[in-house]
Formats: sequence, structure tokens, C-alpha cells
Amino acid sequence: MRHLESSAFALAGVVIAGLTFGSPASARAATHVVHPGESIQAAVDGASPGDTVVVKPGTYRESVTIHTSGLTLNAQGSVTLEPPQAGSGECYGAGPHVGICVIPASGSYYRVRDVTITGFRIVGFGGSGIFGYRTRNLKVSDVVAINNAAYGVASFEGIGTEFTGNSVTGSHDAGIYVGDSLEADAVVSHNRAWGNALGILVRHSHNVIVSSNASWDNCIGVFLLADGQAGGSGQTAVLNNAVSANNRVCPQFSPGFLPILGGGGIVLAGSRHNAVLHNVVTDNRGDTLFSGGIVLIATPRPNEDGTFEASTNNVVVLNSLRGNQPADIVTDEASSPNIIVGNRCSTSVPGGLCGS
Repeated sequence: MRHLESSAFALAGVVIAGLTFGSPASARAATHVVHPGESIQAAVDGASPGDTVVVKPGTYRESVTIHTSGLTLNAQGSVTLEPPQAGSGECYGAGPHVGICVIPASGSYYRVRDVTITGFRIVGFGGSGIFGYRTRNLKVSDVVAINNAAYGVASFEGIGTEFTGNSVTGSHDAGIYVGDSLEADAVVSHNRAWGNALGILVRHSHNVIVSSNASWDNCIGVFLLADGQAGGSGQTAVLNNAVSANNRVCPQFSPGFLPILGGGGIVLAGSRHNAVLHNVVTDNRGDTLFSGGIVLIATPRPNEDGTFEASTNNVVVLNSLRGNQPADIVTDEASSPNIIVGNRCSTSVPGGLCGS
């Protein structure tokens, strides 16, 4: 078993290797302080790269958009962000408001770099709680995102994203999302996700660490998804997570190619070359395509040539599973080969996948 464990971590190391993070220091950083009744957006607009915007305790009704690289936005104490009573959100143009949006300025080719957001409570937005697009080294920590209609905390086409210590519930899509980044170099760690459609979704992305999170009472706890786009999904490490009772049913999930979701713990759909190690996966039950403890299946969406991407060349070892239905470990006929050994469980489909 020691040899197996060493080999497993070596394989995980291959998945994780090469991730890099960092941000340049600012030579002349200033601090801007926002008090209740003042505008966070005005302080952000007046800040320069390397500056910090500190928001004092209170409730602020506005949507904040960040175009400035090197900015730190820090909630000091109990700070709640709620939607403004009128107008539209800059993040989506005339679309729904987003709590905090980090995107390049209109017409800009360059990524927004080294933005840090900490400590906010973001409630009830018609879009996402925090939305990042084409960022580098976006860091979001200790945020509580509640009942935001799209995502709780999300990154699209980001590189070097870090989502740590966040608590997310009530999202109609994913609580935590990393998507559309074939070289994501992302970390999703020590978050809590419950009562969302999906707890943690990694879609059409590579090189992500999903570690030490708790995900429960969603339709799927942790979901690695290939959606038919070129490049697929893979090279993600799912480590040391607690994934339990994700038994909600999502009959009309927003990506239209997905059938009914529900009852899934850790689900790989068309995702390859991943390491799933040392997770505790319990009481995930349902009768959908995605149901079970750890599930490896082909993606429901075909590639351009009509083929379906299967979940192959994955390492699933040293996990602890119990009480999952239809089984603790589930694979379909297409999803082979995979290394599935050393897991503590009692049921599998097909049989014989538990134990050594």
C-alpha cells in the first residue's frame, strides 16, 4: 500500500507540476478607503496599479467592475454587496448585474493581472457574485456568495486563478467555476459549496488543483466536464475533498446539451488524465446518468466529428466511499483504460472496482 500511495502521489505530481503563481510588487502603492454611503466603484476607478481599496463595514448597493491590474479590493469587517436598485451591469452590458466583475476594458487585448478580492458578502445578484474574464493571477478569498442567479465565484479564460476559503450557496449554475482555459494553472482550495446546481465545475480546462473543499447538497459535488470544444478537459488533481449527499435534481441545467443532473459526487464526463486521490465521498444517490460516488462517463455532447469523448487515462486511488447509489464507483463501457485501485468502498458498476 505504501508503494501504491507513493505512486499515486507521483502521478498527481505530474498533473500538478508546472503550475506557477506570482504577482509583481508596486513601488508606490496607495490605499483608498470607502465608507458607507460612498462608492466602491469610484474608489476603484481612482486607483492605480498596485493600490488597495479598503471597504469599511456596511451594506453597499452597487455592482463593481475592475479593469485595473494589480488592484487589491479588501472588505474590512462585515461588508455586504447587494444589487443596485436601477440600471444595468457594466460587466454584461445591458445584462444582469454582477457583484464584482474583473474584465479587460472595452477594446483591450491585454489580460487584467494580479487582482485580489477578499472578504465580501455578495448577495442576490441577477448575474454572478464574482465574475472574472481573461484574467491572470486573479485571487478571490474569504468571500461569501449567496443566492446569485448565475455563478457564485467564476473564472472564464483565466490563467493562474486562485479561489480559496470561499463559501457559496444558492447559485443556479456552479458555486465555484473554472472554465474555458486549456492552461488554467488554477487552484480551488478550502472552499465550501452547498445548495447550488453544481458545487465545483471545471469545464473545458486543464491544469487545475481542486483540493480540501467541502461540497454537499448540490446536484453534483465536483464536476470535470468536456463539452465538445477542441482541447477537451483534463490534467486536473482532485485531492482531499469531502463530497457528500449531492442529491438535488437539476432537470433544466443551463448548458442545453446536458440531460437531467443529480445524485453525483465526483463526476468526470469526457475528462482525461486526471488524478482523483484521498477524497471522502458519501451518500450521493440518484438515478441519473451522473449518479454515484465517483463517476467516469463519456461526455453527453459529441465532438464536431460526431464522436463522444470518454473519461480515460485517469487515476482514481485511495479514496474512501460509502452509501453512494447506484454504486460507490461507476464507469461506463467507453471509459477505459483508467487506474482504479486502492479505494475503500463496497459497490461498483461494473463490479470489482473496489479495493486493490
